[in-house]
Amino acid sequence: MKKFFKIAVFVLIISCSVVFTGCKRQKDNIEEFGQGLSNYYMDIQYDDNNKSLYAEQTVEYVNNSNALLSEVYFHLYVANFCKDAKNFPVEDMYKAKAYPNGESYASLNIIRVKLNDKDIMPIYEGDDNDFMRIELTDKLEPTQSVEIYIEYSITIPNVSHRFGYTDKGVNLANFYPIACVYDENGWSKNPYHFNGDPFYSDMANYYVNFTCSSDFIGAFTGGAEEVVDGNTKYYTINSLCIREFSAMLSKNFKTITKNDGDVKYTYYYLNDDTPEKALQCAIDSINTFSDLFYPYPYNYYNVVQASFLYGGMEYPMLSLISDEVENYDDYLNVIVHETAHQWWYSLVGSDEYSNPWLDESLTEFSTLLFYNYNDGYNLNYTDMLNAMHENYNLFVSVYQDVLGSVDTSLNNRSISEYNTSPEYTYCVYVKGTLMFDSLYQLVGKNQFIKSLKLYAETYAYQISTPDGLIACFEKATKTNLQNFFNSWLTDKVIMY
Repeated sequence: MKKFFKIAVFVLIISCSVVFTGCKRQKDNIEEFGQGLSNYYMDIQYDDNNKSLYAEQTVEYVNNSNALLSEVYFHLYVANFCKDAKNFPVEDMYKAKAYPNGESYASLNIIRVKLNDKDIMPIYEGDDNDFMRIELTDKLEPTQSVEIYIEYSITIPNVSHRFGYTDKGVNLANFYPIACVYDENGWSKNPYHFNGDPFYSDMANYYVNFTCSSDFIGAFTGGAEEVVDGNTKYYTINSLCIREFSAMLSKNFKTITKNDGDVKYTYYYLNDDTPEKALQCAIDSINTFSDLFYPYPYNYYNVVQASFLYGGMEYPMLSLISDEVENYDDYLNVIVHETAHQWWYSLVGSDEYSNPWLDESLTEFSTLLFYNYNDGYNLNYTDMLNAMHENYNLFVSVYQDVLGSVDTSLNNRSISEYNTSPEYTYCVYVKGTLMFDSLYQLVGKNQFIKSLKLYAETYAYQISTPDGLIACFEKATKTNLQNFFNSWLTDKVIMY
């Protein structure tokens, strides 16, 4: 996700580009990588009159851990948008912006659950009943699968968020039951939080049939086949090897499409006088990061302008960009940032709740790095970095004057452990970017890019950890960097 921080005012000037050259790795065969993953089969109907969804979902859950599983947990993120939720998704300071028509709430009704075609009663857990536990009849061994059917209905709240509707359209993200990750610590059951992106998911294959009225235009995670029958529109979306599924709907979308290489780019926008620039920015971003890190493995990339509380949000093959970003250079910068997440979140997964810096800091640094390789953008790596330094120092100074101290540590600090949204933003986005720049200067451009290539190659389609990233940098540079990372991550580094 992209959040904006504006304390100091700075001027950005046009940068000179450096042409990147390097060997290109062969594009992955997604069908091959999708083998052995869990499969989500979803039939979803959107009712605009009632602002509601009805869905039937069958999950072929594959145990890709090394453990015997006696249950499967699902996140029910919609529960956090319901009235009286303890882990509410909107911070108090942003409620007026998120709810311009007054607070509005979701409802979630799990109608029926079946395990291997037999009706069962799931168990609900969590402060907001936002986890659903499916007790298995037999232990599920590694590589074995179980079939779980979930029938449910949802009322969508009137909120400018990842999940919600406004008068401009409907955002449908994190709305369906999605299996929790089972890792070395067991089932990951972190609750929703208003800070950052409280998500953590495995790769899976999605086969989705989506129905809505014919006056809507839909954007999805991946390519969609469309059939119109009278007043009804039917979409079919088959997206293999992705971390989650999302959909954005609007009656007001305009579109512009371009094929570049083997990728089809589509820009869905509400109000943009120069849509070609936004589309080209998406193309430049995908091509740059493919050269620098790892070839973009998919054949589609969609950029969607819609109502959203923050600057932007990333999904596989889809980036949501807020229509409230006023400055167009900032708007393009959000596109670059969310596109970088196609590598650091989508391709290389991580626990965004427990270690948000691992994807967000690296993504923000990658965003700055983009401008060293692209001409024609009114942003400059050095100027942006200097502004970050000034803003970060001002943030620390203000917090120390007001509160007496400030905790800027990053390592093993979950999003719920940041007291405020500004504290989270300046630590994870700004300090984390400064850390990666310091490393960039320390090891040099070539060794830094070599390290990220190794990191992407090692953890593509998998889950990474902080130790995994550090190990890749140490292996690529043949340098012991543990003390470097410790000083930055544990709040011991001194900056001026």
